Amino acid sequence: MKKNHKAINKRKRIIEAVNNLDRNKIHVLYFQYYLNWHNFYHSPLLLGAKILSLITGKPCIDHVCHISRFDYDRSKRRYNAKIFEATASKGMFENDLLSKLESIQGKVTIETLGRVNKKKAKSFKEKYRGIAYSKNIAMFSGIDLKLIDKNIKPKNDSGFCSWLEASFLKDQGYKIKAEKGNPFELTPSDIYCEDFAEKREFFRS
Repeated sequence: MKKNHKAINKRKRIIEAVNNLDRNKIHVLYFQYYLNWHNFYHSPLLLGAKILSLITGKPCIDHVCHISRFDYDRSKRRYNAKIFEATASKGMFENDLLSKLESIQGKVTIETLGRVNKKKAKSFKEKYRGIAYSKNIAMFSGIDLKLIDKNIKPKNDSGFCSWLEASFLKDQGYKIKAEKGNPFELTPSDIYCEDFAEKREFFRS
């Protein structure tokens, strides 16, 4: 009973947070997962992200994505947010934000940028949806070693979360300074440190 009550409260918090968002702006979400067995199972690259954070001194951001659209549910009188993201299991795809937040164990920070070009955002999603996820490129994106760069060649038919997000932001007109703006070299922490706008905590499990 107590567990069900906690789940209901979590759901209410997420719904309220989504309904308070400006639906005409770009919302980037940064995920920081707790270091536990549940997250290790669902995010195989988690340990690598934590170690890289210790080496670089940058905030440990395990995943990044953006809200791709808002759908209004007339029966429930609320908005449902969809996110466009990259995961190891499904590649580049559109996911339900509520479902994702209900399943994670961690903290999510939101960065709200300027007005979104919805026409370009829709075209971007159609172009990138279905592209496969590359664990190898994702794993070594934050390591600047010539030997690795020589043997791990990026391909346009595969990518990872920060590659997808950097490509989206560039398509929306934002310039990324880190790694000369090369999406294949950027980590979620690199995008976080660009500081396009003020950040705030959006959700914590």
